[in-house]
Amino acid sequence: MFPWGKFPFNEDLKKMTDQMNPADIQSYVNDMIKKYIPSQWENSGDTKTENPFNASATGNAQEKKPDAAVFETFDYVFIRIQLQNEEQQKQIKFFHTSNQAIIENFFEIGDRHIITLPCLVKRKGATALVKDLILEVQIPKNIDMQYTEVDISEKF
Repeated sequence: MFPWGKFPFNEDLKKMTDQMNPADIQSYVNDMIKKYIPSQWENSGDTKTENPFNASATGNAQEKKPDAAVFETFDYVFIRIQLQNEEQQKQIKFFHTSNQAIIENFFEIGDRHIITLPCLVKRKGATALVKDLILEVQIPKNIDMQYTEVDISEKF
């Protein structure tokens, strides 16, 4: 029988985790990352970042994104997008798949922004309205009943 009280959940491990300092752990992880990243990648970009894996510090953070709020009710998914002016209302295009909303021509002609939806939606039945420079898109939810139960058996 396996000695559950000994390894890996013993009292020494619990004491050790209680005494750890998050700043020490962060510095240790950063040191390990610096050791394993090739030197040619360290200063390869124009932007200097403290942590190369921090997405908010890279060039992607400078990309503009629409001010959009996504929420779901029992029957619908709503997307509200703040428009900047009435001209933008004329040039914007909105598409959706079963799990993504795609906004084209929001800031300039040709740009594309993708919003992941919180659940699956139907292909048809979406409506869009603009009032006070707020675009509101209402998409009916799709109830996905296509699941299969898998029998779990014990192997001898």
